[in-house]
Amino acid sequence: MRSKLFNTRMEEDIKIRSYYGKFIFNSHFLVFLMIAGGVLLYTLLGLRETLSPSIYIDALCAILMAVVLLPKYRTLLKEADMLFLPPYEKKMTAYFKRANLYSLSLGLALPVITAVAVLILLSIGHGLTTIVLFFLLAALLYFSGFNIRRLSVNTGAGKWLITAVLIAVNFISLLLVLLHPYFIAPALLCIVIFTAIMKKQSYNTISWLDYVQYEKEALQQYYQTVSMFTNVKRIDKAFKRRRFLDVFLWTPKADKFNKKYMYEYLFYRSFMRDHDLPMIVLRIIVLFFIIIFWISNIYVSLIFSLFGIYLIVLQMSQIYTAQAYLLWPKVWPVKRAYIQKSYISYSHKVVFIITLIFAVMFIVTQPAEFFYAFLFPVWGYVLNRILSKSIYKKERELSD
Repeated sequence: MRSKLFNTRMEEDIKIRSYYGKFIFNSHFLVFLMIAGGVLLYTLLGLRETLSPSIYIDALCAILMAVVLLPKYRTLLKEADMLFLPPYEKKMTAYFKRANLYSLSLGLALPVITAVAVLILLSIGHGLTTIVLFFLLAALLYFSGFNIRRLSVNTGAGKWLITAVLIAVNFISLLLVLLHPYFIAPALLCIVIFTAIMKKQSYNTISWLDYVQYEKEALQQYYQTVSMFTNVKRIDKAFKRRRFLDVFLWTPKADKFNKKYMYEYLFYRSFMRDHDLPMIVLRIIVLFFIIIFWISNIYVSLIFSLFGIYLIVLQMSQIYTAQAYLLWPKVWPVKRAYIQKSYISYSHKVVFIITLIFAVMFIVTQPAEFFYAFLFPVWGYVLNRILSKSIYKKERELSD
């Protein structure tokens, strides 16, 4: 029974991932990944020929691996399980073993891909023995980190506290090995101590409430990641006021407080008050700036800037699908043409500002090729037009 239960849950989760995967890894995105990966690989190989051994390179490799070695843990439990499964707690060993294997497989892709880039950087000033020890320790940290993460769910420890400690332990351990191979001993000692602490803190019985809540948060985190690329119906929508963003909102004047102009204001307000969207946009801008500043290659800067704009414009379109024909028209019914015109006005203005930010970032990193930055507003405008048309097409299909 336990095997059948887990297999059913796993098949359901794989089906969800496959469904959203076909939207994320479309032909355009795959072409971008191939180009970006080739350019990145070419740049790293070029850096290997020009850079000298440095503690900064070692620290960069250690922090990259420390972050990507964070394991995923999915139990695939549901709220109803808190009622029906506790009587079978002692017979759930096989279920959780299968969940462990499935969870381990979910988090392997990113460390493997990152390890390729790190391997190239580690070849600067390090011998084969040190590199082998580094990756053996990385593999050990991944599996021990997973065990710690699994144990922490049944301890009541804060998720973010465990994540911060895991990153710190991973970083220090990997950096110590790069400084001297013999330092692998204290690194292993840290792993043993951390694991022993979590085992001691773990409850004697399963805390079903904590397990179910952890699974719910993990699933929502997955949906939030997917929402950066496509619309997600299952995600829990919430709104949050950030006072520092209030400066970007205004009170409409009396002559603008009508059906022709109010929807544009509502679009701005939803964007600023959205629980995730403003921070997603900010994270994309900061992350891509770090990448293009660190690599400082004209092709990398150009490709990542255009792709960053693409991601943000894709995010912007979700405001329309989430709000424009679900709630607002019921509260304030107007002609669809007013809503579409308001969205076009709102989205073009916001996208233009975002493209200007990317243009400034590009000029800072590539001042000699500043003229390429003039492409960004045009790229943003074209993308926004194309995505808007696709939204309106889906809307007409839904209304027919």
